[in-house]
Amino acid sequence: MKQIIGIDIDDVLAANAEGFVKFSNERWDMHLRPEDYKEHWAEVWKVDLKEFERRAIELHDSGVIATYRHNDAALPVLQELKQSYTLLAMTSRQLVSEQLTRHWMEKHYKGIFDDIKFTGIFDGPLDLSLHLRTKSDLFTEHKVTYVIDDQLKHCLAAAELGIDTLLFSNYTWNQTDEALPEKVVRVSDWQAVLEYFRAQ
Repeated sequence: MKQIIGIDIDDVLAANAEGFVKFSNERWDMHLRPEDYKEHWAEVWKVDLKEFERRAIELHDSGVIATYRHNDAALPVLQELKQSYTLLAMTSRQLVSEQLTRHWMEKHYKGIFDDIKFTGIFDGPLDLSLHLRTKSDLFTEHKVTYVIDDQLKHCLAAAELGIDTLLFSNYTWNQTDEALPEKVVRVSDWQAVLEYFRAQ
């Protein structure tokens, strides 16, 4: 039976921060840069809970995620990994975006992933602490052996479960002054991901 790699979508496979910032700047006349991005959207937008909820709904309803740029470097690496591992996409995206997400994944990564799993983190009533929740339940439920994610909190949560974890890229939002746990390895790009797994 193949070991399972749980792979995040946004800013690992899809240029989410870039797309989010572009939409926000055009729609609300903001001056954000991709490096300003973080999962705490209310903080990025500098708005209260009510306005955060309104904007989040508008962004999801716009279908903008269907236009996000994909990571060209990911596909050949994923094709190689698929020969030895079961690949599951694991995302914090809201279920309202499931159909667009599945279509986008089919367009750019056809035949690569066994399934896409949604955490449901942002699907209940919105509050300003949702960005603190992790994918721990998904990792446990689907018995993943490895995790690739750009969010430090998900990588730390996986490491606590004893899962070998790749913290993807050197984004402004995944920096830390503390040493990473033994189970967490930072990888700069998809080539580094490939080198990591070839060494296993």
